[in-house]
Amino acid sequence: MKKRVIYLALISAMVISCKQNKLKTNEISSENTLENVISSEIPELPETNTIKNIDDEIQVYTINIGNDPNKSHLIASFPITPYDFVNQTERKFTEGLINEFKSELKKYQTQDNNSNLDFNQHFDVKFHNEDFLVFLYTQNVSYGNNYDNRNIASIFDLKNQKKLTAKDLLKEPENFESFISEIRDLAREAIRNFVKNDTSYANDQERKQVLESVEETLVEGTLPTDKNYDALFFDEEGNWHIIFDKYQIASGYMGEFLVKIPKDIIQKYINERFLHLFENKDTVEQAIINNMSTSNSEVDCSKVPCVALTFDDGPSVYTSQLLDILKEENVKATFFVLGKSASVQKNTIKRMIEEGHNIGNHSYDHKDFRKISDQEAIRQIQLTDQIIEKITGEKPKYFRFPYGARNKANLAMVERPVIMWNIDPLDWKYRDADKVASEMSKASPQGIILAHDIHKSTVEAIPKAIKQLKAKGYHIVTLDDLFRHKKMKNGVEYSNGK
Repeated sequence: MKKRVIYLALISAMVISCKQNKLKTNEISSENTLENVISSEIPELPETNTIKNIDDEIQVYTINIGNDPNKSHLIASFPITPYDFVNQTERKFTEGLINEFKSELKKYQTQDNNSNLDFNQHFDVKFHNEDFLVFLYTQNVSYGNNYDNRNIASIFDLKNQKKLTAKDLLKEPENFESFISEIRDLAREAIRNFVKNDTSYANDQERKQVLESVEETLVEGTLPTDKNYDALFFDEEGNWHIIFDKYQIASGYMGEFLVKIPKDIIQKYINERFLHLFENKDTVEQAIINNMSTSNSEVDCSKVPCVALTFDDGPSVYTSQLLDILKEENVKATFFVLGKSASVQKNTIKRMIEEGHNIGNHSYDHKDFRKISDQEAIRQIQLTDQIIEKITGEKPKYFRFPYGARNKANLAMVERPVIMWNIDPLDWKYRDADKVASEMSKASPQGIILAHDIHKSTVEAIPKAIKQLKAKGYHIVTLDDLFRHKKMKNGVEYSNGK
């Protein structure tokens, strides 16, 4: 309770400070011209959560540059926590990816490339208690075709306010070389298993040659450097893993390697502080809720003018504030959420359902579906379904593609109605609340409005947009209400309710 009071005090102080200094957060220019993106300054990101109500202690802050699937774009999320030193550290980490994107864009656009850059960063919360906090980031970088992945863990000692390296986790830091020797053996065994099970090799002699050829890469990729071990982490169940990225320890076609570290090695090398975390650990995980709250709306959109308000890319640090606004205005909306962000802000998802909103599937981590394999696309859909169902008790019945980017094969695999839109206020581009509200108010009867609850200016636009839409006689409804009298088909696109 004391910790929560301190947290709320910090939030209040931050809100006042932001107002006094007139800070504009999340305001990177989203025009994808070379001049605008390269010259844009990285915004002053928040040090603490600046929303009024706290539904989740850890929340998602998202930066995006561009939302046009046919132009270069970036979407990068990082956590906002009650710990300012954590927020500042993760902010700087994310700035590194933004600067890399801008630098690559400058080179890319001066080379007359026909394809576009797509940079993507999301995170998982692997462990959280009063002493330690562990995040695992995944960065996906595409130069026009497939994605290359990077994995980076952030382990924080909250009491000592320090970000830990792999060496900091050991009983005796001088034993790092011995620890690495055992990890190298595990990595070597993982490569052997891959080669053994790969049926593309003609015989065992060819397999032996492959293993010999990657040995130098294996040794180089497991040398005692911070970078080689920046994806070492532990999770809530007491499991320890290390991820070796594609090309790090083997040929690129083998992909990345997730190596689980056996308990005997952990007990041999890891500091007692971390081992004690998992004594008598109850690993039974309960679902957040099992009862879905459905809308009791009596609006008949076949007889009265309606518009559906939809929000993409959340939940985010601003979603609780948006839910407050919608509740005050007695308006229901539809949220197309990312699985990875939903897994962080579970209570926010729970609140959406309890307050009568719809939840749609917007993929796991916002990749362009045209650039990923069918297997990965299906994984993106199913994993997000599983996360939402575990929280709410029900799978999302609608799907929306990241960036709206899709092909015929993508449509077929969704197995539910695909929701598009016919009003786009370009809130990702124009971070002006009045302009966004004005564009939203141009909706036609039975229209679907696209918006993004990752932008502070969009949330600020909603009260005015609701007022203007209601003044025109519109009922603002969920997709369930909009399509209640229409038989929808799986794999078919709907941009309005007519």
